[in-house]
Amino acid sequence: MTRRSSLLSIVVFLTAQTALASGSKRPSVDVQAMREAMGAGAETESRFSSAASYAHYLNARLLHLQGDHRRALDELRLALASDDANPFLMVQLAEQYARLSDLDRAEATLKKVIEKQPLYVPAQLLMGRVLYEGQRYTRARVHLNKAIKLTPRDVEPYLVLTQLHLDQGQIDDAVKVIEDLGAAVPGEPIGYKRLGMALAERGESAKAEKLLLRAVDRDPGDFEAWVTLGQLYESSTRMAKAEEAYSHALERDPENREVLLAAGRLALRQDAPVRAKAYFDQLLSLSKDPELAVKVAFSYLAMRQLAAAGDVLDNARKVATEPRLHFYAGLVHERMRGYAKAADAFGSITRESGDLYNEALLHRANCLSALSQHKAAFDIFKKAMEERPDTVAVVVGYARALGRASRNKEAEAVLAKALERQPVSEVFEALAGQYEREGRLADAIELLTTALAKKPRDEVLLFALGSVYDRKGDVEQSLQKMRAVLDVNPEHANAMNFIGYTLADKGIDFVEAERLLNRALEIKPDNGSFLDSLGWVYFRRGDVERAVTALEKASSLAPGEPTIIEHLGDAYSKLSRRSDAETAYRRALEALKGAPDALDAKQQRAALERKLKGLGAAEASR
Repeated sequence: MTRRSSLLSIVVFLTAQTALASGSKRPSVDVQAMREAMGAGAETESRFSSAASYAHYLNARLLHLQGDHRRALDELRLALASDDANPFLMVQLAEQYARLSDLDRAEATLKKVIEKQPLYVPAQLLMGRVLYEGQRYTRARVHLNKAIKLTPRDVEPYLVLTQLHLDQGQIDDAVKVIEDLGAAVPGEPIGYKRLGMALAERGESAKAEKLLLRAVDRDPGDFEAWVTLGQLYESSTRMAKAEEAYSHALERDPENREVLLAAGRLALRQDAPVRAKAYFDQLLSLSKDPELAVKVAFSYLAMRQLAAAGDVLDNARKVATEPRLHFYAGLVHERMRGYAKAADAFGSITRESGDLYNEALLHRANCLSALSQHKAAFDIFKKAMEERPDTVAVVVGYARALGRASRNKEAEAVLAKALERQPVSEVFEALAGQYEREGRLADAIELLTTALAKKPRDEVLLFALGSVYDRKGDVEQSLQKMRAVLDVNPEHANAMNFIGYTLADKGIDFVEAERLLNRALEIKPDNGSFLDSLGWVYFRRGDVERAVTALEKASSLAPGEPTIIEHLGDAYSKLSRRSDAETAYRRALEALKGAPDALDAKQQRAALERKLKGLGAAEASR
């Protein structure tokens, strides 16, 4: 057990506060301490036999407050020279010895006091502390219990004795001491609060909760107790009670940033976006600190609420110049296929931002390419190629932009040249993808097969080859390559998703498909594509209601993905929810406009239009 560097801190036990409570600007007022302080002057003066003794004592206190305990000790010795029987000064002397870690002299000094005045409570209390610090627990308990017996309404001996029991792992004994304090001083919350917070920190959640509830029952405005209760409730997934506890804490300190953030996150987890927004708006109104905006945005992102995250970041960008705000906003908009907004955000990052600027530049070029602003995109990529010709992300991004502009031969040349310098898997994959988009599946298979001959267990190449075989319609070879990926990397969630979707779509093995997809979702629980595949398993085997539930969630996790939206439309249509199906199909058509890399965009668009026409015909025939 780690010992404290000094025994005699103002509050001996349980001063560690929770992380949330540390932000409080309004510490609770100890009324009793104020009253004692106001009456301390006259009481102290009456303890001295001479003005000289009193003066030396005052000097000692000043030195004590400055942390100069050695000189404070000397002043107390001078005070005792003309007042050698003063128990108050003797206890002060013992305290300085203890602060200098001279526990033996502290104990010897206190023994002299107690021998002459055994009913002098400060001596009994300090003796208990000194013995406790020296790990002589049995004797320490004796003196602390004497102090309690002499002044049963004094809180401090109870608290020290409680800490002693805690340090020895005697939790039930510690609780009993606090219960005795509660009985001796009805309505006193401090013991329940401090022991509750200590037990919460030690993981004794059930006992901590009971004590803290008794603390807030006695002091409903105790910020720290409510915060700790909120944390306990949150850790045991009692979200509504946790949010309620944080709300009580905010009544005391409505501007506490950490609590506002925690309450907002809890509201999101309870699917209460209006309440969450209220907490977050209050938080963001307190300061223009970009870090707050980032934390709120990430809270929304954690719950896959991309639009809300984008709004927070965009609003913060209006009043702050922090590059990360622009970068994160760009990523969010790019993920939602809002390429114009994303390009604007990435373009707001200046060269002074270093590596972040280079990263943003590539994202901006990609967004401009997706918007068919090819010249602007090429200008950025060409400059990046001049500065960083061996950076794979630059080469692959430039080739992709060329392909989008139908400059396929140039895209192939860029990638082929890159392979001469860097024959890495990612470039092979990109060139195979370029061949695939051109319909040159045989060339793609030959390229990847040749590369795999040199690196037969390369999971990137195996996955790419399996994807090409799938495009070719060779299901057996496609599944074989994907299973080879899992042989290399049993945790490859994308390969699990690929196999699971294929098995379901072809009606081969729904049981194996569901097993693989559930495992993939264990690895990446918020992946919309994986959930779409699982929804498709349900749909293909006839469990359409369950399919709708999964596909609706998948659509919220991956907004703007045309295939997911189309699957959702199919499920609605199967349930004769024609209006919902029509809306989904139209959304999918709109999403296709923002999917420049969709390989089967024309065929998918035609299929969606047929489905819409079929819905109209069915409605007309009714």
